[in-house]
Amino acid sequence: MNEKKLSIVLPIYNEEKSIKKTILEWKNELDLLKINYEIILAEDGSHDNTKNILFELINEDKDNIYLNNIVEKKRGYAGAIISSVKIANGEFILYTDSDGQCNPKDFINFWNKKEFINGGIIIGNRKTRSDTLFRLIMSKSFKIIHRILFYSKVKDPSCPYVLCRKKTFLELEKYLIYMVEGFGWGFVAACIKTKKNILEIDIDHKKRNEGKTNVFHLNEIPSIAIRNIIGLLRIKLM
Repeated sequence: MNEKKLSIVLPIYNEEKSIKKTILEWKNELDLLKINYEIILAEDGSHDNTKNILFELINEDKDNIYLNNIVEKKRGYAGAIISSVKIANGEFILYTDSDGQCNPKDFINFWNKKEFINGGIIIGNRKTRSDTLFRLIMSKSFKIIHRILFYSKVKDPSCPYVLCRKKTFLELEKYLIYMVEGFGWGFVAACIKTKKNILEIDIDHKKRNEGKTNVFHLNEIPSIAIRNIIGLLRIKLM
């Protein structure tokens, strides 16, 4: 097979009810587009049946499109993505959530604009978000802080649908280690900090395929918010 053109990074944690459907949706869409790709299974220490489902997919994989990045201990969202990019074979990296809310059919709009990202990124804009009220409030609150710190005009800086070159991603790695939970916020902040071009494309945001969103407990929110604000400040002051 020819050298991979695209590596899709799927951070996965406790998604036993939705992960197979999500992966096959991506596979079917990319096969139709005839893109030479791989899917990196960035499994992050799940304690449900997620790992077994992924190993079944890997064992059935005749085209060698699934790259195993399955671990026993939890690395966190950022750690799962960063470690996956380092082992990726593709020239281009797409990272997106594995809960099925981001529509693979939107990807063609990103791929058709890929020449834009020689020195930048393409990020989705969820015009209508299918999330809980609590998550929407948290996101809007943090967006205000993000805009103040980085003078950001990005409409949806936490959107988990981002296409860039692997080279570009690795250039930003030194900034990304400071955002353990709020990876998207940190990624966009690092792009603004390093003056990289950012193109936004509207995307469809669906309800989850199945299962529940893995959110933090209410009593964890204050400490997480503080860590993320400190992380953004460290990125700004680097």
